Amino acid sequence: MIDDVLVPTATDYGLAKEYKYLKSSIDEFLAGKELEKLALDSRLSYARHYEIGGGFMGNFVATLAQC
Repeated sequence: MIDDVLVPTATDYGLAKEYKYLKSSIDEFLAGKELEKLALDSRLSYARHYEIGGGFMGNFVATLAQC
């Protein structure tokens, strides 16, 4: 969708440079399940990633265990 819709549309408005970085930037982030595993492996007691925006964004919620 980014390469097929967003970047071409941005290019039409003279904003190609501002949007071309998105795909590589998104690829650098951990997926939701990977983020949850990393948090739980780091001794957080609860970790949940909620996808929003069709998977382009997310909300990560984590809880630190009581000592």
